Amino acid sequence: MLVKDFMIREVFIARPDFTLKEILRILIDNKVGGVPVVDEHDKLLGMVTDGDILRYLTPAEEAIMGYFTYITVLPGEELDEKVTSKMNDKVSQIIKNKRITKLSPEDPLDELIKVLSKHHFKKIPVVDNNDKVVGIISRGDALRALYKEFVQKLE
Repeated sequence: MLVKDFMIREVFIARPDFTLKEILRILIDNKVGGVPVVDEHDKLLGMVTDGDILRYLTPAEEAIMGYFTYITVLPGEELDEKVTSKMNDKVSQIIKNKRITKLSPEDPLDELIKVLSKHHFKKIPVVDNNDKVVGIISRGDALRALYKEFVQKLE
């Protein structure tokens, strides 16, 4: 069984200049947990997930700054302030990971399982030979494929 046999082909995408508000709307309206970020030629630049957004919006921790014996405690930014101030930030500011994990439609199921278990990703973009996004695959897709390929045959 290959990735192309069970990947999701209808992929919602984001561009680097999309705002956080636009990304949230895509995720909520389409009930997805992440989208590939692509350039104007639909080539993969990265992924932005619900987890990335939550980490980006996490209120700043209190910081202690010392200058010799003088210590100042700076209060953390409140969540409502952080969310409000970040809504127009660009997706390019949220993407942190420079290394992109991706799969090919021709990769076997066991390669997908290795990647998901090694990196703890929930979603992985599937790209063609030109790095153009052609699908996306999630942990749930992998579990359904395992069930279909192995468990159903035992029943």
